Amino acid sequence: MSITGFISDLVHTPLFRDFSSEELSEFFNNSDYLISSYSKEDIIFLEDDTCSNLSIVLDGTVEIQKIDPSGKVLTVAQFKRGDTFGENLIFGDKNAYPMTVISKSKSKVFHIPKSSVAALCQRNTTFLYQYLRTLSNRAVNLSSKLKQVTLKTIRQKLCEFILQKHERSGSMELNLGMSKKDLADKMGVQRPSLSRELIKMKEEGIIDYDKDTIIIRDLEAIEGCM
Repeated sequence: MSITGFISDLVHTPLFRDFSSEELSEFFNNSDYLISSYSKEDIIFLEDDTCSNLSIVLDGTVEIQKIDPSGKVLTVAQFKRGDTFGENLIFGDKNAYPMTVISKSKSKVFHIPKSSVAALCQRNTTFLYQYLRTLSNRAVNLSSKLKQVTLKTIRQKLCEFILQKHERSGSMELNLGMSKKDLADKMGVQRPSLSRELIKMKEEGIIDYDKDTIIIRDLEAIEGCM
């Protein structure tokens, strides 16, 4: 699949914002790359697969998941159009994926091999700085995720999620933007356990909720849970 139809999308991503369409076209016309299409639930990379590419989501949604021996799924990260993954692995001594990468919808992913990434870093200082910035942000996000999943109770995890949503939106009515199953996976808990905790919090007058939203009724109680 040719990169030609995606150049206009790439120049608007942080990594390539200092390149013109012509410069990107010229570079990738003389460099290796691969554009792959995936269906919903296709596995892009398995845990322990070697990471040899910087990957950019061109379309659709991709998730990083940890699946334990019992089959419980923890969604560690979700990537959408313009997001990257693999950048923290390709130059490491241990460059194997520690988790599974799965397509959560029909998607297209642009894979840039290590040699081409190195050439881009040498050619363009802004690309190098943006690449390092992406690495730093990924480390911060991972620390936040580890904090979330190591909280002791489901209620604490749920309150952490609600507070983060509230701080970003400034609203007491929060759009989940995902199913209850996906929310449970994001928190690393079983869906029935999450449902029971939501019911308890509703009965205590802390929240109300429906399929798509959570409404904060007692913000102090949620903050006190932390």
